[in-house]
Amino acid sequence: MSKCESNVNELIDPELAGISGTVSSRLSDFRDWRGDALADVSELEAAASDLEVCGLTVTAIDFANPCACYSEVSFELAGEVVHGRLIEPSGCARASELVPLCLMFHDIDRPVRGWHHMTRFAAMGYAVLALDDDVIGLSELKQGVTSPVFVERVRWGCAMAKVARNLDGMDPDRIFAWGEGLGGGVALAVSALDERGLACTAVANPLPGGLEALSSRVRGSVLMGTSLMDAVSDPKGQFAVFNGLECDRRHIIYAKYAHERINAFENEVVDFFNQAFYLCSLA
Repeated sequence: MSKCESNVNELIDPELAGISGTVSSRLSDFRDWRGDALADVSELEAAASDLEVCGLTVTAIDFANPCACYSEVSFELAGEVVHGRLIEPSGCARASELVPLCLMFHDIDRPVRGWHHMTRFAAMGYAVLALDDDVIGLSELKQGVTSPVFVERVRWGCAMAKVARNLDGMDPDRIFAWGEGLGGGVALAVSALDERGLACTAVANPLPGGLEALSSRVRGSVLMGTSLMDAVSDPKGQFAVFNGLECDRRHIIYAKYAHERINAFENEVVDFFNQAFYLCSLA
């Protein structure tokens, strides 16, 4: 039986559960919510199966870091050029010939994260391949998982997973993903639709709505963070996503955060990956 952990019951005060508007009341309503697990995801399935990648180029960038190598990556997919940023551990940061690789996806209203931010993965002995695409807004996700921009990014993400497994020095059995908001939704969808599945996936406040239709297909293990004050990614919908997962999973709920970066959760993400690949913990 798969392992399921959550702090939801710790946040519910039985005496407040019946009082409308309280955290306890909302969580009592959310706790077992499963949403619409039968939503049509055929467009996503088709997108993930059409992955004829060609013209891969890896162009090195010299940032003079003895512990990391930096490159810009591009490849063609059905006539489109997909771009990414690649960082690999080197020197004393590289623990083995083949290293785990993190697929990183960014949120709405912001571009790919900077090289400095992603270098932390190299410090942990991981490579990272981040999708470098156009910035999109929430208005472009009104159709949920059938939104064209989401379907497109999931296709790019699945193609990136395929590319990552064939990069020199990457362990094809240790490809994993991390994303916030839209990036979290893309990470979950890639884990569900990738032909081999991902080793593990960490997400915070995933977008868009309807992701629960993919939950049962997610393989590996999942760490999810949910902000109860999030007005962008519906917290109740996030519970539907989590409750539909059948893999090992852990849900951390934050009562006082909105759609924002949570430093405490980022520490949990690092710990989650380290336990998955190096059998160690920060605790």
